[in-house]
Amino acid sequence: MNRTLLSLVLAAGLFVAWAGVARASVLDADQMKAALHTATPQESGFIDTVVARVDKGTLPLDLVQSTFLWAKKKPSRKFFYFRQALISRAADRGINL
Repeated sequence: MNRTLLSLVLAAGLFVAWAGVARASVLDADQMKAALHTATPQESGFIDTVVARVDKGTLPLDLVQSTFLWAKKKPSRKFFYFRQALISRAADRGINL
């Protein structure tokens, strides 16, 4: 009985940990806009479109996240790097942005 209880507790803990990781990986448009220093409505609209396409499943989350993490490390023009790199990387996968 102790083994069964221990197994259930461990399984529940792993599920909670996994759920937390899944929630953390969801894109937040406002956080992206702040981190990439969007300055115009067009730039904000691009971020909104990207997030919407990820939510619909027409743009891979891993592609957007990795591009975002790369671009936000740039010393300046973060949004410019993000947009250009995402368009290019998406095109390599046959996705038109």
